[in-house]
Order: sequence, then structure tokens, then C-alpha cells
Amino acid sequence: MKKFLEEAKTHLMTGVSYMLPFVVAGGLLLTIGLLLGGGEQEAGFAKQTVKTGVLIFSLMVPAMAGYMAYSIADRPGIAPGMVGGLIANEIGAGFLGGIVAGFLAGYIVNFIKKLPMHQYLAALKPIIVIPLLGVGAVSLLMYIIGQPIAVASKGLEGWLTAMSGGNLALLGLIIGAMMAFDMGGPINKVAFAFCVGMLNQGIYAPMAACWIGIMTPPIGLALATRIAPKKFTVGERQSALPTTIMGATGITEGAIPFAVSAPLQVIPAIVVGSAVGGALAMALGAAAPVPSGGVFVIPFFIKPFMFLLAFAAGIITTALMTVFLKKNIEEEEVTYS
Repeated sequence: MKKFLEEAKTHLMTGVSYMLPFVVAGGLLLTIGLLLGGGEQEAGFAKQTVKTGVLIFSLMVPAMAGYMAYSIADRPGIAPGMVGGLIANEIGAGFLGGIVAGFLAGYIVNFIKKLPMHQYLAALKPIIVIPLLGVGAVSLLMYIIGQPIAVASKGLEGWLTAMSGGNLALLGLIIGAMMAFDMGGPINKVAFAFCVGMLNQGIYAPMAACWIGIMTPPIGLALATRIAPKKFTVGERQSALPTTIMGATGITEGAIPFAVSAPLQVIPAIVVGSAVGGALAMALGAAAPVPSGGVFVIPFFIKPFMFLLAFAAGIITTALMTVFLKKNIEEEEVTYS
């Protein structure tokens, strides 16, 4: 069971990684259009930019499902997976439906590959049999089981859309904490996948909290080395600059060396700091339509100054809590580490 779950996580993240270029391109074009006033216009360049961004977003779920199936069943899985993702979009099952479609397509194609066939049919298996049976089976199943998924997806979308004030801050707190907890591990990936899925629904606020959880831990820890250098080894202090750069470019894993050396002090600090920042970002109305790019895409956020305020609060909270929890290191350890 553990092996199956590990493989499932790998397949999901393969789909997400292939999907990201579509999300980035669509998100940037959408944001540029909105900044130019496209949301208030009926025609013109800005409006077309918004429409193009939304159109690119529509490729997100099919791409994810197709490459999840590719991860499971190699190239024959791509077409059934993409068709399943397309149907998920069509019936309103969205991101959750796309995940189901990707797994269905991959395992169905693997099953068809193993079916015994006459040698003449076997020769046609890659170009006719697998695409026809795979697409047909996935399409049928998605129209059947996709309906309850669509209901669940719509309910989730409605819940998030209706959130305001303290409830919205609570969601940001949870997302920020999950992103920081295992610094790129499975809990981090679950929260990230959820936030990317919300982008497809036109809900951008969760991704702002996600960004707080991505960038805050490394930068907060790097700041802590400057506030209280005696609580860190020479190596940790020297790594402050590269750790900051990693955080600024969206690499949470820069915090891992600090967490490994003092997990009981560092992990609570980065979780609380990211939770505070995530809650504040969503409470202040910050929203991020772009899922990658680090600090370089902050100008494209909605209410970027509010995001920066929440980001700074998360960094400072992380740094101060780390300093408070860690003890001074013995002089010998500082000198020879």
C-alpha cells in the first residue's frame, strides 16, 4: 500500500509539473490583461489578452491528466488522459476530475496493453486499438463518475468564493502551515496541488498563501542567522545568502539543512511564520494568479503591496520564533562546524 501511494504521488506530481507552463503562461497573460483594464472593457487588446489567458487555463486540466496517464502508461496514455481531462472540464469536475481522469486513463491503458490479441490486431494496438478503447473507456467512465465529482468541485468552489474575513484568514493559515511543514514533501505538494486547482476555477487567493509558505521559511531562517548569529553554526551563517536566493526564487527546500540540524526548533518556527503570513495575505485580499516565478512575479499579483506586507510579517515571525526557540551553540561547535 505504501508503495502504491508513493507511485500515485509521483504520477500526480508528473502531471502537475507538465501542467505548470500552461498555468504560468495563462496566469501572466490574464494578469497583464487585468492590469491593462481588460476586466472593464468589452473589446480591445487588453480584453483579448484576458481571453487568451483564460483559454490557456482551459488546457491546464487536460495537460495534467494526460501527463499523469503518461507517467503511468507511457505515451499511449497521453490521448486518453487528455480526453478525460477535457471531459472533466466540460462537465464541471475541474481539477479533482482531472486527477481522477489521469489515474483512470493510465491504469486502463496499462490493462489494454496486456490484453491478448491476434497478431494482426497486435500490430494495430499502439495506433488504433489503445487510442480507441482507451479514449472510449475513459470517456464513458468520466461521464458516469465525473458527475458527483463535479458536484463536489462546485461545492468547494462555492465555499471558497463565499469565504470572507476570519474564515478566509483561516484557510490562508492552513495553506501556509501545510506548505512549510515538510518543505517540499507530500503535505507541501497536497497544498500546492489544491491551490493550483483553484486557479483553474478563477480563485487566486489561495495561491497567495501558498507563495507565503513557499518563500518564507528559507528567507526567515536566513534572517534569523543575522539577528542571532551565535545560535547558528558557521556553515549555517555562511549559507544565509544562498538560502535567501533559494527562498526568493521559490525553492522551499533551502530550509531543510536548518530543519535537519534542529527540527524541534526550526519546524515549529517556519510553520507558525508561514501560517501567520498566509492568513494575513488572504485577509488583506492578496491573490496570485501565477504559480511559479518567485519574487519576480509579485508585480503581477492582485494587491501586491498587501502580499508584501503579509510576506514580511511571515519572514519576521519565522526569524523571531527561531531565535526564541534555538539555544546558543557552544563556541567550539561554531568555530569548527
